Amino acid sequence: MNELVAAALVVGAFSGVDIDHLLDTPILGAEPVFEVVGEDLLAYGEGMALDERDGRAVVLTTDKSFYLELTRELVPGRYMLEIEAAAPNRGSDSYWLVTDGEQLSRPITPPVDTMGKRSAGFEIVEGGGHTIRVILRESPGSVIAGLWLRRVVLDVPREPMLPEMAAAHPRMFFTADDIDGMRARLADETVQAFYQPAGVLTREPPEFQPGRRNGGRFRGLPGYALSHVLEPDPEKLAAIVKWLEVATTYPHCGVDLDAEYFMEGVALSYDWLYHDLPEELRARVRDLICRQTRTVYEASLAGHTGGGLNFQQNHYWYAHLAMILGASAVYGEVPEARDWLAWGWDRAERTFITFSPDGGFHEGPAYWDFSMPTLYMLVDLYEQLTGLRVPGADTGLQGQAVFRLHHMYPGMELSAPLEDTSLPKRRPPTRALLWEAKRYRDAVAMGIAQTLNWGSISHAFNLLWLDETVEPEDPREAVPTAQYYPDIETAFARTSWDDGATYVAVVSRPLGGHLWAELCDRYGISGTGHNHPEQGHFVLFGAGDVLAHDPGYTYEKLTRNHNTILVDGQGQFGDGEMWPGPKPGRARITGFASEGGVTIIAADPSSAYPEELSLTRFDRIVALADEGLVVVCDRLASREPRSFSWLLHHIGQVEEADGLWRILRGDARLAVAPLAPTELVVESSRYLPQYVHPTRDLTPKENAEVGLIELRTAPVRETTFVVPLLVGSAGEPTPEVQALGADGLDGVHVRDIVVAFNRGDGEMSVSLPWDETLTTDARAVVATVRGGERVVVELPAMAAQQMGEEPREAD
Repeated sequence: MNELVAAALVVGAFSGVDIDHLLDTPILGAEPVFEVVGEDLLAYGEGMALDERDGRAVVLTTDKSFYLELTRELVPGRYMLEIEAAAPNRGSDSYWLVTDGEQLSRPITPPVDTMGKRSAGFEIVEGGGHTIRVILRESPGSVIAGLWLRRVVLDVPREPMLPEMAAAHPRMFFTADDIDGMRARLADETVQAFYQPAGVLTREPPEFQPGRRNGGRFRGLPGYALSHVLEPDPEKLAAIVKWLEVATTYPHCGVDLDAEYFMEGVALSYDWLYHDLPEELRARVRDLICRQTRTVYEASLAGHTGGGLNFQQNHYWYAHLAMILGASAVYGEVPEARDWLAWGWDRAERTFITFSPDGGFHEGPAYWDFSMPTLYMLVDLYEQLTGLRVPGADTGLQGQAVFRLHHMYPGMELSAPLEDTSLPKRRPPTRALLWEAKRYRDAVAMGIAQTLNWGSISHAFNLLWLDETVEPEDPREAVPTAQYYPDIETAFARTSWDDGATYVAVVSRPLGGHLWAELCDRYGISGTGHNHPEQGHFVLFGAGDVLAHDPGYTYEKLTRNHNTILVDGQGQFGDGEMWPGPKPGRARITGFASEGGVTIIAADPSSAYPEELSLTRFDRIVALADEGLVVVCDRLASREPRSFSWLLHHIGQVEEADGLWRILRGDARLAVAPLAPTELVVESSRYLPQYVHPTRDLTPKENAEVGLIELRTAPVRETTFVVPLLVGSAGEPTPEVQALGADGLDGVHVRDIVVAFNRGDGEMSVSLPWDETLTTDARAVVATVRGGERVVVELPAMAAQQMGEEPREAD
């Protein structure tokens, strides 16, 4: 079933939202208070002139003194001011909203060159006459078509918290009834392998520093709070109280990541230690939680939290988890918390129903590690506090541990640094693997958690997400060596689970994956997070080291930073952007076949390139034939003569001899041996990717400078690259490579391995290493001898293999 069709069948149990009404908010009502449009705007301010846009009367802001002002009798409540406007450029594109002389902290920013509605929210505490004013933040030049003031009313469809949970503390992630059982579990050897209670918190709490992130320093507080719950100790409690005392002096920590860090520490500590905190301090902490939660709630109503309306972006998850944690902590004590929590569930359900259904995640392993624990917290809180089952997301949540395992290079220490992944990237957080093992009683996930366990630590969720009764299964026995994920279009393969295996991963997808890309296109949502313009890209690890490299987290995201193709030196949609948004391309993996440690992966990234490059064909096949051999075959065509560049990045030293380029990396060697086309310009260079952001520097401490081998053709309308990659030890000789060029195929013969690629749709005759001939219409064939057994793997013809329906594993 198509991902979008399947997702459309899922309905949020709390809000009733579904895919076909993703941006509708039936629980959010708005009572009209005031409206003024067109020429009538002139009566409400100065610094503007009447103009016309698309046949409509608008006002043009003409002077820096511009303002619009209205005074109205308003009852207490939450209000939204909406402006329909357009700006000519980013220098004159925003306004400040001022209510009763107080300027809001976030501007209203209309779109550039097109009319659009944008809004900002504010609270009226006391009824009576109030003045609302709109002023310029930057230069004049924008046009305004109308202004609307509405009072926000939530129509909560059901109580957002079960009454038995509302009446108790603690209630988030565990209750008082669970405490004795958790204390008893501390004697279990399996529990001890993952968790140990924290000691006394000895670090001093920091004072608030304006203009900086402050919440992150509180994020570890729940580990100490849970330790006190399990092993009550006056010293432990006193240290936590000291931190909470300082926290009450904070104004708030914004509406993005920092807000969640802060609430994860403060709201969970408030809930778990509720009956141990002095009453006067508890009241001040409650006020702080309300202050922070109200700030996020007001921003969320206007779509101004971290992540905006990008339901599959980690900032969106974090911002709304902050609101849900705060609302859940004070629910029943503060009337507003009912609306905060209801709105939080409404927002969370949009994340659940739009999550990728294939068990994968589109932002790379670093952001998997960073983001998935946040999503798991949302799932647990939703189900524990509402009594409802999370809608839809289980389809994609189960299998995430296997997906993350597939990013681990042989040796299980380093992760393939796909997308925005800072280097070096190591193992994932154990707690995220334990969550899946516990939720689904999944023996494989438990085995992965044991295999990748960082050791016994004091993180609260290493205990809360651990079910030690789940018997682990060795993932090296249970998980296939190769697997393809059809929504996020990523394929992983290794020759075995041994430390000395050779590994490849291939990415070819629309940014965000198919489901999210289609939803962004349908609803005009702009944001796919930490994706790169890298379709057709592959990484390679073998002989114990990284051979074909990915530079990881860069701020200028370039196709040229990846192991794919440039057309006349130019890259794909999103090339050069810091945060590429949804793009029109729908790159795909078009074939996947795997057996006995041999894997063939085919991709079509052609639609990822802008139309002006006139690319009509880019078919890539990556064949993992053996520990010592990977072959890449690319067939390229364009409407106009173009120069095609084939790229391979590395972090080794290069030497050239006899048409081979040997990359030496420690004890490992990769020989790049291009067979076709015969006329090539080969350049070996080094460069430093753009790791530096205006606010932070992510330049790796080691291997920041990247090596690049570029194979470049003269301008042609079509060409074929056949590039064997020979993996081995640095000290051993490079094996002989024999080109195969029989009618109908291109290929290579190395030792006892034959790899052949079909030139068309008909049959090809392949001479096998054991003096037999195979006639087949397959797109590619690998024939070899492994463990004394003959192995033949065929990649079926396009018409015979339908991709993208469900996750595929190795046979």
